[in-house]
Amino acid sequence: MEDSKKAKRVINTLTGPWEKRNLPKIASALPKWVNPDHLTILGILAAFIIAISYWLTWYSIWWLWLTNFGLFLHWFADSLDGTLARVRHIEREKYGYFVDHICDTWTMFVSCLGIGLSPLMHISVAMLVAVSFFLLSTYVYIASYCLSVFRLSYGRLGPTELRILIFALNVLLFFWNPAFIAFGSIPVTIPDISGFVVSGVFIAIFIVRSIRDAIKLDREDRFKLTKS
Repeated sequence: MEDSKKAKRVINTLTGPWEKRNLPKIASALPKWVNPDHLTILGILAAFIIAISYWLTWYSIWWLWLTNFGLFLHWFADSLDGTLARVRHIEREKYGYFVDHICDTWTMFVSCLGIGLSPLMHISVAMLVAVSFFLLSTYVYIASYCLSVFRLSYGRLGPTELRILIFALNVLLFFWNPAFIAFGSIPVTIPDISGFVVSGVFIAIFIVRSIRDAIKLDREDRFKLTKS
């Protein structure tokens, strides 16, 4: 993608100021033998930890604490791989952009599959969350090419805030996870409801922003044609 290097990175989140101030310090403190690729691999391993520990809740709800450890580990790796490259001035723009977002896609799929195969969430709801995330991601990547804007946050919420919300939900589920009865005899849990809400938000953002930006691009192109 010729534009990922030129696209303006937009991220305005609740945790953004703290991360902007502290992530470079953490990256600078890492041992010299640690490089961005090591952190990328760590992020992939964290995704498997999240998925497997969710599945293991069939045997004990205590595995949710390992899930939360995986979430922290993924935040650490995903937040610091690019930061470390920038701090050491070893950025590889196209490679970093490609690998980072391929890994993000893989992480979301594996994590959703893990919770979908657990007793916590129906697999259909988990896959709906994954598909809605992929829709929004597709919009982000296309917009970075067509609009030169690479947006990573919406309504002051971004990847870190999403992890924090999942972390908090896991803590809640450890202590309280009632099954609400709906749709006949099919039990609907708190994770199911949360999954529907998150999916609905992702899909709504995708639809609204896609239509808005299509209209904007259409007007810009029409204006250029009238000037030519």
